[in-house]
Amino acid sequence: MAALDWIIAGIYFVGTLAFGIFLNKKTSTSDEYFSGGKEFAWWAIAGSVIATQVSAVTFIGAPGWAYTAGLAPIVLTLNIPIVMWFIGGTLVPFFYNSGVVSIYEYVEGRFGTLSRTLLAATFLFKLLTIMGVVILAPSIVLSHITGLDITITILIMTFAIFVTTLGGLTAVIWIDVLQIVILWVGIITSFYIAITKLPVSLPVAYDIVQKAGKLKAIDFTMDFTTPNTLWAGIIGGLILHISYFGGNQAQVQRMLAAKSMRNLKLSLFSTGFVIVAQMLLFLALGLLLYVFYNGKQFDKPNDVYVTFLDNVPSGFLGLIVAAIFAAGIGSMVASLNSMATVYVKDIYEKAINKSASEETKMRVAKISTFVFGGILALVAILMSQNNNLSLLEAISKYGSYTVGSTISVFILGIFTQRANEKGVNIGLVLGIIVVLLIATFTDIFWMWYSLFGFIVTTSVGYAASLVVGEKPVGIEKFTIKGQKQYFIDNKLSETEEGYYVIPGKFENKSYLLIAYFLVVCGFLYYIGK
Repeated sequence: MAALDWIIAGIYFVGTLAFGIFLNKKTSTSDEYFSGGKEFAWWAIAGSVIATQVSAVTFIGAPGWAYTAGLAPIVLTLNIPIVMWFIGGTLVPFFYNSGVVSIYEYVEGRFGTLSRTLLAATFLFKLLTIMGVVILAPSIVLSHITGLDITITILIMTFAIFVTTLGGLTAVIWIDVLQIVILWVGIITSFYIAITKLPVSLPVAYDIVQKAGKLKAIDFTMDFTTPNTLWAGIIGGLILHISYFGGNQAQVQRMLAAKSMRNLKLSLFSTGFVIVAQMLLFLALGLLLYVFYNGKQFDKPNDVYVTFLDNVPSGFLGLIVAAIFAAGIGSMVASLNSMATVYVKDIYEKAINKSASEETKMRVAKISTFVFGGILALVAILMSQNNNLSLLEAISKYGSYTVGSTISVFILGIFTQRANEKGVNIGLVLGIIVVLLIATFTDIFWMWYSLFGFIVTTSVGYAASLVVGEKPVGIEKFTIKGQKQYFIDNKLSETEEGYYVIPGKFENKSYLLIAYFLVVCGFLYYIGK
């Protein structure tokens, strides 16, 4: 990089660290560290969720994925408007009314301590397994540009993430808001450079990718082994993202920091609109690069965008590097904070030190953040030796092994009154085992994994509850039916500021998300004909 690029990237890097240190000094209680004091407006939460969704994995992996598969990978994201509509009327307001900090607190109340421990451990294991990819992505860019060894750049990224995480959830959200601005500057800059560097005009470029079949995003094939079909995205991807946004501590924790139900739901609705458009932009960038390189073959999909950076002029390169770092830090600070929250609330306070003071909990939270960060850095170093998949595809694939089964536990708990702890634990373990067997011994496309996990855990979990254990008693408040009855018995208003506070009801305006989904599907079908 030229001196100007180093200055731009350096200003961002140092500024982010300083901001994290400043917020660390202002965070004095565990409530502030884990929930941010529930003081955030909808736009801040939406920006945080969107920034996490656009990690450095997306920045590098999505263009590379589109380079080889065209617009077809959009089916993974296409379901998100429906997901936001569903969880906005059910899961998230239910958790918000429950007043929990960790969603696994709810699991203990509804089922028991063992279920809470199983889900918390599954969550931590999943993040420790896949989030190393998020550190790896910006580290690849830094290594490529500077010539530093990939191990050194991973350690640099990890250090930056450590410092920015120490301010707790408040730091996570405000840093994410800052990062989303930088991210969009990076996206726009990348598009501008790619367009100006094209060897042909945009209409000719459009014809090239259309003739190459890159614009076909809607594939109606009903075959479990065919990649990126519409049904895989809508059905399998739907379960995956309901779990990701509605049953994932890293995401729900930020949504629960909203200062009102209105702000909570507006954050969900706006996220549903933005994420699909954002993903389309990254995939479109990959199509531009396909024309730019004239369809040249790359050894690894992730090399497509990284190699493109060699063609970016001085000054612009610094902006893009800053954006990629922003994406990496934005995703990781949220994950580390949620991992620390789960460890302290669901393991340390429950099994190690039940009478821990505020000072002790804060100290343990920060120590656990460092420990988890160190493990993730090690995972990233190991992954750097073998990254033949698109980074975005890799993190989505491996993350899908457990999500179907874990969201099933919440669905059984919230929507049924018969499911008990023994039954759901049997279903959870069996569901994960079945998915691992499917992934190992069949050619079924990975977007379907979450559906199979959900079906097995839900059916076995409910059936087993009828056979083993007793019918749960005193769990009415842990179900949607019971929460509705509470509103009726206490004559509470169902709405607040024009939005339903009670779960199980949907605002008329929320159906715009369904309409948006249909419009995008129609548009993709039209351009892919």
